[in-house]
Amino acid sequence: MSKKLFIFGTQNFADMAYYLFSTDSAYEIAGFTVDGAYMRETEFNGLPVIPFEELPQVMDLAQDDLFVAVGVGKINTLRADKVTQVTAAGYRLASFISSKAHVPKNFVARPNTMIMDQVNIHPHVDVGANSIIWSNSRIALKVKIGDHVWITSAVIGDSTTIGDYSFIGLNATIAPFLKVGSHNLIGAAAVILQDTQDYAVYRGPRSLPSKVSSLRIQNIPLIR
Repeated sequence: MSKKLFIFGTQNFADMAYYLFSTDSAYEIAGFTVDGAYMRETEFNGLPVIPFEELPQVMDLAQDDLFVAVGVGKINTLRADKVTQVTAAGYRLASFISSKAHVPKNFVARPNTMIMDQVNIHPHVDVGANSIIWSNSRIALKVKIGDHVWITSAVIGDSTTIGDYSFIGLNATIAPFLKVGSHNLIGAAAVILQDTQDYAVYRGPRSLPSKVSSLRIQNIPLIR
């Protein structure tokens, strides 16, 4: 018999969580929930949206699980605050490891952690609670990732530590043996080659538009 799962949220991350859990886990998705003050719809992905204040009326806390699908707002603190609230209220949090991820046999997914497809996690890696590792990330040997972290298709070198609440952007690279502070915001394509302080922001390089119009380009190298 499938276990029932309720998903907190009705935004993009909740949509992704619904797809992953419904196609690649043993859970049966029973519905969605949001705080009543922010409820804008009564149905999402064909399932009911229940005010969080009313969730105990339809959810069996002893049998059913909850996943908090809140994004990176305020550098992960919105999701962390909700995880703290629901845990204190007695809800049990689910975790997800894609069947297409490469993880060590003894890897432990803590509550409200999600490891998506094509993630490659090497041995002796520790991932904290409520951390999200997006598709195609590579986490090398002996990396320690804190709680409430979000890593988006990045490369983390071996023996590195990622502080709590940090966000690592798309295609960012963290060199080996570094310590990334807590609450860091590391932008897309950033390259980190030294330890970082808490609350640091690193913007990745941005491409600038050429003054030449694409209409004047006759040949593109390597494309034939």
